[in-house]
Amino acid sequence: MLREATVHADWGEKTMSMLREKQFEACERRLGAHPGVSLFSQEATELDAQKLWDGSYYRQEMPKTLVSLDDLRKRVARQLPLEVRYLSQEEVALLERLLISEGTVVLGEWDDIGAAEALVSRLWCSFHMTDDVWSLDLPMDLHEPLLIAMNDPEYIRARDVLFRYEAMIMGLLYIAGFLHSAQPMQLFLRDVAGQADMLAANIARRYLQSTFEYMADSHNELILLHPGLADPYRLIASMSIEGQFSIELSQEMMAGGVNGLFAEEIPLQEALYGALNGFLRPEYDLADVAEDLRMLAKQGVSLGEMEAVMSSMLCVLPTRAMKRALEQLHQCTPHWIGLKAELQH
Repeated sequence: MLREATVHADWGEKTMSMLREKQFEACERRLGAHPGVSLFSQEATELDAQKLWDGSYYRQEMPKTLVSLDDLRKRVARQLPLEVRYLSQEEVALLERLLISEGTVVLGEWDDIGAAEALVSRLWCSFHMTDDVWSLDLPMDLHEPLLIAMNDPEYIRARDVLFRYEAMIMGLLYIAGFLHSAQPMQLFLRDVAGQADMLAANIARRYLQSTFEYMADSHNELILLHPGLADPYRLIASMSIEGQFSIELSQEMMAGGVNGLFAEEIPLQEALYGALNGFLRPEYDLADVAEDLRMLAKQGVSLGEMEAVMSSMLCVLPTRAMKRALEQLHQCTPHWIGLKAELQH
């Protein structure tokens, strides 16, 4: 999902929970611009085709040009059997719901909206918003091709390989905070897709965009972001000042990255849980608060700023135990270091 640049006055507005909420709001806004018609609808016009292309992945992959309904339909149908193998897990779950529900799903959870945007960007689905009701439609023309593709033995093999690949990238993002997409792209083409032509490159880019949070650099290359990294530019700037980091990725480190918690972080989290339990304001969840504070520590936020964030979540004044647990979290949590394209695997 695209990370839109935002400016906030304090770190209370840049916790992982707040970032997630703002991400979904931005996604909702982008989907609200959808023309509301399916590419495969009989009512679709040539003007609709241009609008759909403007909001799709194809715009990033093709030179700016006028497109026709017939051309777009042929492009979508031609690459669908290969593309369906490399959807995000959330897209697959939503697509299965659409097929079971005869092509229409009401989106009742924000968790679905990122996958809905990705399916719309592939031009497989159309999105409608009526008052507070969001619905996603999958045209009947695509039901049979999708079912055939998803029952191909190669689909199962590809999904298994993709699961392991995603876990590795997630682990690296937890270790580093951000990751230039050059190396993940290379690994995807070599180890997952097994081919390196333009179609495979486009499908790989779509997968990265639909699975991970990202921003684009000045060359329109993707920078993959951990969801808790509030200010990528701050981390990149610190790398420029301090120089390149070189790390050896051990099996234990990768396991911690995949699990989303290093072994040395476990006692820090448990101490924070114990200190905060029962003292949070009703709207806050203990697990979310502990994770939010850990993500601030990983990006080098000062102890004073972290204490201000913690205090805003409490229904009491911070106790000595709370401050001690937070100080330990601040001092002992490994910081994010950023990984550029030179990462070796």
